[in-house]
Amino acid sequence: MNNIKFKKSLMAAAAGAVLATVGMSAANANSLLFPYWSTNNGAQSALSLSTDGSVGTARTLHFVYNYGPSCTHYDLDGSMTGNDLLQQSVAAPSAGGFGLVVPSDTSTPAYFPLANQTGFLVVTDKTSSSTAAISGDMAIVDPSTGLVAAYAATSNALDTLTAANEGDFSAITNTSYSLSFYPQSIVTTSWYSIMMGNMNAAISGGRDWTGTATVSNSTGGTGGVYNNDEAFFSGTNSKTLTCAGSVKPTDLMTTAQAAAVGPNGGLIQAGWTPVAPNGTTILDTTSGVLMYKMQLVSPSVGGVFGGKQFMFQQQ
Repeated sequence: MNNIKFKKSLMAAAAGAVLATVGMSAANANSLLFPYWSTNNGAQSALSLSTDGSVGTARTLHFVYNYGPSCTHYDLDGSMTGNDLLQQSVAAPSAGGFGLVVPSDTSTPAYFPLANQTGFLVVTDKTSSSTAAISGDMAIVDPSTGLVAAYAATSNALDTLTAANEGDFSAITNTSYSLSFYPQSIVTTSWYSIMMGNMNAAISGGRDWTGTATVSNSTGGTGGVYNNDEAFFSGTNSKTLTCAGSVKPTDLMTTAQAAAVGPNGGLIQAGWTPVAPNGTTILDTTSGVLMYKMQLVSPSVGGVFGGKQFMFQQQ
């Protein structure tokens, strides 16, 4: 497929994904969190940013990419003007990205330079004091997994002309989730999870985010899992994550529990416990956790669902 046809196909798919967010309010703030992007195996992540009119001249946008299993820090600047629109691939053209949607766009993009990576992104307006300075969304198309998804960015709603407010997401404090999953033989379920908190020290210091928390199937002192008909199977299991990572149902079940509920799916009442900084490997405080459910339907299911992957924010 030539480059023109590829770009048209990508943007048609991305536009279709964005339609799924109709009725969802766009995030408005000076620091925006884009919780998931991918450049894996030819995946394309399309980033769209817009600005308010609080500053009409060129404004600096600080992009902080966190990627890979260690959430490695990589940052660079882009720029836009007031009431402007920037639409770009996350991946640099040299890494397989399509670049700017409109080649004549005079905004300055800020690309990620590597293929075959996943991670999250924080974009901050460094010029305006408006708490509605920038808004944005992300559309992702991954042919290798069947994922087509779109979401609005998460806002910190702070004035980041004050430097200490950049990347401060400590207002996000959710630590309790009700995690349900389909029969694992037909749907592979996992939860992409990001430790939230004040990322300012990590961003300003150019270091990796080290917020850490432990998730467990134990709530109220009783560990266990329910099957699809409310039967409870006791037993405690947990997993600790630093920065971001994946949680599978089997991470929160014993082998016996998995055998009992796996054939028909189940429900886990899960809770996260932040791990305090230790001054060495953990330098940051976790205030809460965002979880995004990833459901990969087995091709054997067939029909319109077979081979597709679904992603949405867990509530």
